[in-house]
Amino acid sequence: MQAVSQMIANKPTKIDRHLVKKASITCSEAFKDDPLTVYLIPDQTRRNNLCYGFEYYLRMAIVSGAESYTSSHNCEGIAVWQDSLKKEPFGLVFRGGNPFLPFRCGIRYIMSGLDANRLSIKIRRKYAPKHHLYLSLLAVHPDHQGMGYSSQLLKPMFSKLDSVNLPCFLDTQNPKNVSLYQRFGFNIVHETKFDNVVPFYAMLRY
Repeated sequence: MQAVSQMIANKPTKIDRHLVKKASITCSEAFKDDPLTVYLIPDQTRRNNLCYGFEYYLRMAIVSGAESYTSSHNCEGIAVWQDSLKKEPFGLVFRGGNPFLPFRCGIRYIMSGLDANRLSIKIRRKYAPKHHLYLSLLAVHPDHQGMGYSSQLLKPMFSKLDSVNLPCFLDTQNPKNVSLYQRFGFNIVHETKFDNVVPFYAMLRY
């Protein structure tokens, strides 16, 4: 327990290319049963390939200048933040295209994933101020959930945002996450369903 406490007390670590593969595994395990993931990749076997999508996403995030952090070099948790005034990398995961993703995760993952991204952008433009930080990804490996890694990844950035009065926006498709984000000061500003199936919560923190 002491080792875990010391680990969580550490500051978040910037994700570099050497940590991308390990970080992508954490993300894939955290999102494997997420409602949007299940909808985009109904085949459970193909969901085992989700790490390839996250690996490409994380590489694009780094190249695009997003703030990408992990809890430690063990990658228990991952957070990616995007400045709204900079070009965001998420859509580039699909448009730039890892050519093997359609075979590994299915064409629905690519096409419907683009639609989900467009919905996110549309809602963000309507409900978030022009300049804000977008929490595009927060993932904690299931083996480490409930141990404080979300707080470790979120609180330092929130301190910076509060010091300059910069809002933060996020969207989540998992109802279980809503209360977590509310504890950190987020409020639901819009609620809908993607494709009339998957819950979609847009949340803003001032």
